Amino acid sequence: PFHTRVKSQWSNSVGWYVGGAPVEIPVARATDFDSALKLTHAALARNRSLSRMPITRVLRLLGSDFRPTSPDLYSIVSYVDARGVPGSDRWNDLRTYGLMRVSYGDQVCVWITRLHEGLQLACRYPDTDIARENMRLYVERLREFITSPKGSARIRLASSR
Repeated sequence: PFHTRVKSQWSNSVGWYVGGAPVEIPVARATDFDSALKLTHAALARNRSLSRMPITRVLRLLGSDFRPTSPDLYSIVSYVDARGVPGSDRWNDLRTYGLMRVSYGDQVCVWITRLHEGLQLACRYPDTDIARENMRLYVERLREFITSPKGSARIRLASSR
């Protein structure tokens, strides 16, 4: 998904304004994490404009015989830095939390939110042994990277920009 709240008229509205677009990242070409990030950035930049195509046009192009195979049309990894949201420094005291719908689809969705207190991860994945094991490994490896010296340095650099 791509952020689509691009006009100031929407800045005070509530909701998750996104448009989806296919993104393929050639991770086999990556030699390390930095090159994987560069490949990801390039793929996102190439396909960002597709997210503004109206869904009615997409469905028309897919044809009348198109039938989704899953209630979730795509997997996502979403990252939001919420520290700039007014009042976000009080979210912990107010016991706020995000809501996500239950799905019986076969896609993995991950939401990472940066808060004043740290990172929050929420995810939804199929109720299968292989999905549970792979999500456990994903979260462990992500935690290892974030808490590693290289990951911590990258996070400090990103927050100083």
